[in-house]
Amino acid sequence: TANAVKNTFGFTDNDNVGKFAFAATQAAPSFVSSFPRVLPCKSRNVRCLIPCAVDQDPFFVLTRSIAERIKRPKPSLLLTKFMPALKGAQHKMSSSAEENGTVLLCDDEAAVRRKLKRAFSGGRGTLEELQREGADLDADVAYQLLVFLCPDDALVDGIARDYRSGAISSGAVKDAAATAVWGILSDFRERRAAVTDADVEHFASLRSIW
Repeated sequence: TANAVKNTFGFTDNDNVGKFAFAATQAAPSFVSSFPRVLPCKSRNVRCLIPCAVDQDPFFVLTRSIAERIKRPKPSLLLTKFMPALKGAQHKMSSSAEENGTVLLCDDEAAVRRKLKRAFSGGRGTLEELQREGADLDADVAYQLLVFLCPDDALVDGIARDYRSGAISSGAVKDAAATAVWGILSDFRERRAAVTDADVEHFASLRSIW
């Protein structure tokens, strides 16, 4: 209801009606009946698992609250963490806020390394302070990107230990992060280049995946 949306999001009667409608738009894909041609199953009891960031949670709190009333199973959520923007961990990396520092899928290796060199550092103001006090890993964006993207846990643990103790520099951590980021982007670019027009047509076609 409009009142439920207002209470959840803090809307008022002066807000655009589209804001109220968007809650229903977000909720609809939570139910298998929204996809009769893609998921043509007779049962309405197929559950939906929704991976999303925590800022999307209110939409599905509303969805879960009405699911039983419309005789549908409640969707489940898999909440993910925000990847920090290069400007600092208080910002999320987003293409809609590139001013906060964003690595794009179309960036080449030189651009990735240039951007990572400007990433917010937890490595203190001077090398002497870093060696004396160690790095602040929670504030260091390059280290946080390593945690997200580096597949080698032993490597990440070693960098964390050495960086926290001040044994390695911020520059070394940024280089390692750039290598991890580019490893993912280069693999993506290779696989994307292999996609044909026929692949796109098949992917976008209306067909049963049940």
